[in-house]
Amino acid sequence: MSRVVIEKEKKKDGTESISYSKSWEKNGISHSKEVKKVEGGYIITESKYGKPADEEDAEYVEERKEYVSTTNPFEDKKEDEGNMFDFIDNPSLI
Repeated sequence: MSRVVIEKEKKKDGTESISYSKSWEKNGISHSKEVKKVEGGYIITESKYGKPADEEDAEYVEERKEYVSTTNPFEDKKEDEGNMFDFIDNPSLI
């Protein structure tokens, strides 16, 4: 099961802050991707943690990666199919 969250915040100076996140679990490992819109692009944070369920002697995994992008990875879509994240920059679709 995965979970998608969109947060909008209106700051005191009148600007708006938007962040998107998705989290899911696969084989005992929890994964998450958070995207925060900033002036000029996006800050993307990817993380995963947990112990693989299918490996008895596996070690606990904890990884975090943060980078900057000019595109929102949730907006990537193929031309021939719809995208489940179409609503992210258009909240009126929710």
